[in-house]
Amino acid sequence: MASTGAETPGDGPQYTVPLWIAGAEVQTGTQFDVINPRTHNAAWRSCGAQKEDAIRAVEAAEAAFPAWSRTKPRQRRDILMRAADILDRRAEELGGYMQKETGSAEFWSTGFNIPTSSEMLRDIAGRISSITGIIPACAEEGMHALVYREPYGVVLGIVPW
Repeated sequence: MASTGAETPGDGPQYTVPLWIAGAEVQTGTQFDVINPRTHNAAWRSCGAQKEDAIRAVEAAEAAFPAWSRTKPRQRRDILMRAADILDRRAEELGGYMQKETGSAEFWSTGFNIPTSSEMLRDIAGRISSITGIIPACAEEGMHALVYREPYGVVLGIVPW
């Protein structure tokens, strides 16, 4: 029988994956089973978000944005590097979750997706200090311009269900 991924504490139909809003776990009244496509059994439950939950998440992100936008490139780089280290350290565990949730093979989850994700985080971390502005050539004599790059703001992305 094919492996369904590593057995991990807290999984199974009795565990419900919460939303995270403003750094806190949020259990919602909208919940659904996450079905393991290999076994056709519930791997765990997950909270679904309603419009109000999405609005609260955006409001929390907007409240956190001013402080985040003032962080220095070194701080952002360090955060991404720590995230990559966590992915590497927990690769087997995270790959097991992926196998249960998507039915992916171990070589795809633990052998490709997780290492590629940590590599991308390190690549982006290394580029942070090179994100700079530019001084474009202006068409009119005596005119000068400076393009200064700064964080854009909060973006809400919704995955269709």
